[in-house]
Amino acid sequence: MLRGAAEADSGASAEPPGGSGGGGGKAAAASARTPAGRDFRRRRTSLGDAFRFFLPLMLMAELMMISHAVISAFLARMTDPEPILAAYSIAFYFHATIGSPIWACQFVAVSYIRDRASMYRLLLFSLQVAGAIALVMFAVGLTPLGDWIFRTLFGAGPEVASAARRCALIFTFSMLFAVVRSLVYGLFMVERKTIFVTLGTVVRLAGLAVVLAGLTAFIEGAEVGAIALVACIGIETVFGVIIARPFFRRLPAGSNPPSYRELWKFSWPIMIMQTAESGVVFTVNLFLGRLVRPELALAAFGLLDSLMRVLLSPLRNFIQTVQALVRFRRDVGVIVTFAAIVGGGFAGMMLLFHLAPVRTWALEGVMGLPPHMAEYVTPALSFGFLLALAMACASLARGLLIAAKRTGAIAIASAVRLLMVGAIGGAAVLAGVSNGALIGMYALIGAFLAESAVLLARLLWIDRNLGPRRRRPRRTAAIEQA
Repeated sequence: MLRGAAEADSGASAEPPGGSGGGGGKAAAASARTPAGRDFRRRRTSLGDAFRFFLPLMLMAELMMISHAVISAFLARMTDPEPILAAYSIAFYFHATIGSPIWACQFVAVSYIRDRASMYRLLLFSLQVAGAIALVMFAVGLTPLGDWIFRTLFGAGPEVASAARRCALIFTFSMLFAVVRSLVYGLFMVERKTIFVTLGTVVRLAGLAVVLAGLTAFIEGAEVGAIALVACIGIETVFGVIIARPFFRRLPAGSNPPSYRELWKFSWPIMIMQTAESGVVFTVNLFLGRLVRPELALAAFGLLDSLMRVLLSPLRNFIQTVQALVRFRRDVGVIVTFAAIVGGGFAGMMLLFHLAPVRTWALEGVMGLPPHMAEYVTPALSFGFLLALAMACASLARGLLIAAKRTGAIAIASAVRLLMVGAIGGAAVLAGVSNGALIGMYALIGAFLAESAVLLARLLWIDRNLGPRRRRPRRTAAIEQA
C-alpha cells in the first residue's frame, strides 16, 4: 500500500526507507553509532508500540482543550464578560483559521527529520510559512483591514472589533514559538518519545494558570486571554527545547537536507487539510443561519461541536501516530488493527449517550444545558458513534498517505469534504429539517466519510500500481514468461 514501505520490505535487510544499505562494514559502523533505544527503526511496529505512542498524544489533546477552557473561564469572571469573550473568541477563531498552515509544519517535521542538517532546513522552511502568516496578522491588527474583517464579516461592534484587532496582533507573536514547538515535537515523535509531548502540555497548563492569575490581578480585557495564550505556548516551547537538546545532539550532522521544492510539494496539501478543519464548521454555520430559529440552531451546534472536540479530539492526533509508526509495508496491517481498536473504543464511548442517565449527566450536569436545549441536542448525539468511526477512518487514510509522502490526494479530499458539507446543509434546508444540531452532525459525518472514500481510493490505486508486485526484477519476469 505504501510505496516507500514496500520498497523497504523488498530489500534483503530491514533497512528503513532512505537508508544507505552500502555494505556490511558500513552497516556495522552505522549500527555502532545508533543510539540505544533506536532499535525500533529496524524492527516491525507492534500494537504495544502503537499504544505507547498514541496514549500520551491522546492525553495531550484533552489537556489542550482544557487549556482553552481555562482561558474562557478566567475571562468569564471579569466585570463585563460578554464583549470580552466575544472579542477573544472571534480573534482566536480567525487566528486558528489563518494560522492553521503552521500546524502542518509538524507533519513535515515527522516525515523529514533525519539529521541536524534537515532540522535546520525545516526551521527555515517553517519560518517562511510563519512569516507569510505573520504579515496577514499584522495587517489585521494594525490596518483598517482588521475593522472590515471583524465588523463586516463577523458583525462585531466597534469596541469588540478594536479588542479583537489587538488580540490578533498579540497572537502574531506566538508564530515563532509555534514553529520551534512543531520541530521539537516532531523530533519527539520521530524518537517515539511522545510522553514528552504530554509533559510539555502539562507545563503549558500550569504556566497558563500562573500567568492568568497574575494578569487578572491587575488588568482586564480580551487581551489578557491573548497574552496568556502566547505566554503559555512560549513556556511549553522552552520546556520542549530543553528536553529535546540531547536528542538533537545525537542526530548525525548530515549534508543533504530536503529541498524547499520537496518540502512545499509535500506540505501544501496538508496546509489545505488543516485550513479545511475550520472551514467545515464555518460552512455548517452558514446554513444553520438560514433555519427558522437560527439562534437556537447555531447555539446548539456550537455546544455539540465543542463536546465532540473534547471527546474525539484524540482521533485527530491519530494521524501522527500512523505517520510516525508506518516505516515498512508490514507495519500497515498492525496500524489498521490499531485503528479498528481505537475507532471502536471511541465509538463505544459515544454509544453511552444512548443511555438516558449518562446523557442527562453530561448535558445538564456537566455542560449545564437547560432541559429544552439538552432535548434539542439529543437526536444528534445518537449518531456520535458514526462520527467517531468516520474520523478514525479518515485519520488512518491521511496518515498512510502522509507516511508514503503522497499528499496530493489530501488536498482533493479536503475540497470534497467541504462540498459534501455544502450539499448536506443545502439538502437539509430545502427538506425543511429544523434541528440545527442534527444537520451539523449529518454534515460532519458526511464530510469525513467523503474524505475517507477519496483517500482510500487513492491508497488502493497506489497499492495496485506501485506495490511490490509492480516492481519485480526483469529477470524474474522473463523467466515466468518463458
